[in-house]
Amino acid sequence: MRIRMFIGIVLMVFTLGNASYPQNQGKDDSLDAAIKSFLQAVEKNPNYAEAHYNLGILYNEKGMAEEALAEYKKTLEIEPNFAKAHNNLGVIYYETGQFDEAIECFKRALAVSPQYIEAQYNLGIVYYDKKQYADAVAAFKKTVELNPKFEKGYYNLGVTYAAMESLDESLAAFKKTVTINPQFSDAYYNMGVVYTRKDQLDEAVKSIQKALELNPNDDKYHFALGVIYQAKRKAKVSGGKLEKP
Repeated sequence: MRIRMFIGIVLMVFTLGNASYPQNQGKDDSLDAAIKSFLQAVEKNPNYAEAHYNLGILYNEKGMAEEALAEYKKTLEIEPNFAKAHNNLGVIYYETGQFDEAIECFKRALAVSPQYIEAQYNLGIVYYDKKQYADAVAAFKKTVELNPKFEKGYYNLGVTYAAMESLDESLAAFKKTVTINPQFSDAYYNMGVVYTRKDQLDEAVKSIQKALELNPNDDKYHFALGVIYQAKRKAKVSGGKLEKP
């Protein structure tokens, strides 16, 4: 039985970076009041790019993707070099399964702002989901060049390398992740998965146990540890080696 890699590249977990309006999100009536205010702003000044942009954010928060899409497009009609609008438009395209359009948006954001780490990270996620793993690796590598402490960049590098069966590189990326953030339990879990694929079962046990120490209530971790112990038992009974030399 093979343990499944826990993929961090999933929306709302280690997700696309959707640049948001800096406000205190509270009750729905506050959200509606904010929308009403921005609508009044664009009524007074139809070319108010920032107001259209913030409407896009708020509409997206309300689950109104089409309205959000229209506002981001309007923002870019007014101000074509609005990098965050390109990024957020890409997020909506990604969420609606339009991956090629999302890639183009993230590339446009990066053309305007080459240091825009969220857009670079998002580009890597879309490439990963399209199984363009070499492109995903390049994008995630760029994120950690921009910010050597960007744990999610290293984490997703680890996931992508694992998908490519580049297991040593995957381990190195996960180890870098936990060096930056020792509380990153999923990174320890994924290290255990990779060690299992390498038949280094003792190391796999240690990694999963560390994940459980950090998050004892995660059923995936308990299941994985059971699978590894089962594999160790079978190896012992059959006379096989527990680990490769």
